[in-house]
Amino acid sequence: MFHKNPKLVNWFNKNLPYDPIKVLYHGYHAPIRYNLYKNFLLFEHDDPALLETEQDVKTAQRRVNLLLTLERILKNLDKFEKEREEEMLLKLASIVKELGFYNCNRKMTSIQRALAELIKYQNENGSFPVSLAGNVFIIETILEYGVVNNPYMEKALLWLLRQQNADKGWGTTTADYSDVWITTKVLHAYSFSMKYMNNTKIRKGIEFVLSHLYVENPGGIVEGKTAWETFRGDFMLEGSYVGGVLSVLEMCARLNVSYEDPRVNVMLDWLKSKQLQTGHWPTQTYDIFNKRSDERVTMRVVSVLKLFYIMPRQGSATIKSFRIKQDGRTNAKKPGFITNPENHPKPMEEVDE
Repeated sequence: MFHKNPKLVNWFNKNLPYDPIKVLYHGYHAPIRYNLYKNFLLFEHDDPALLETEQDVKTAQRRVNLLLTLERILKNLDKFEKEREEEMLLKLASIVKELGFYNCNRKMTSIQRALAELIKYQNENGSFPVSLAGNVFIIETILEYGVVNNPYMEKALLWLLRQQNADKGWGTTTADYSDVWITTKVLHAYSFSMKYMNNTKIRKGIEFVLSHLYVENPGGIVEGKTAWETFRGDFMLEGSYVGGVLSVLEMCARLNVSYEDPRVNVMLDWLKSKQLQTGHWPTQTYDIFNKRSDERVTMRVVSVLKLFYIMPRQGSATIKSFRIKQDGRTNAKKPGFITNPENHPKPMEEVDE
């Protein structure tokens, strides 16, 4: 296994009973192999293995099907009834979110148009015409593509900040505390914007989550104690809130919460202890008879451990999937109303007032 990152490889060899890097290196999912080769093992851009894997990603049948579905939706947006607007927006965001897993980026015409269409539906106050959970889902999806520093997303983030409850969480449950999983997802969304890294409300939101670990979250978007031991969700609205302890650690890592925090350290030790003999982590840990190894979960665990132990306090929103030029501009083109809102106003006829 040729690589240029001995520090990373040696850490996983020494600190875990089974090396997950070797497992993922020969894994089934092309997007995961590509991510590992490029961003973890630092393969050269012209490395044959990297180029071959990149082609495998581009030709993956699921990716092809998603892009075709996205094209059909974009061509028929005007045919959606007003009553189905929320359904349409969430479906659009779901497809775009999953395409991110398949290495799609905002330079692609279909992705660019989809992001622009989502933003067109933004309300004047910064929200989208969907539920709070739906708003977080859409906002996070757009931010994941690097669309961060523009007035529309800033308005969305300011609106979301105003939705914080008195206990410093977001969302509601039937208990006397906010929804811990919506709060975790909200904080993860803010991790894409450097300006909120040390925001007082965000830091208090983190403390809310860390002081409500392992709660039942009754009446919330995800309920029950077993939710903390379920790592694998999906790219749909409710499924995106599934992630358990792993999703909390992902949020903490991106927002520079140190593993020296005893609550975080306990979660990390517990997570490491759940590694399977195959080198993978499972989709869930509470049902021993239905444990299944999962490459996507394993890649997420590897990413979290890397941020906490190998490059602590250097991760978070500073890690981006697109290049930044020295003058601060990105190398990606955006719709005019995103890059220059004064000269290219957002089409108001499609904005939900």
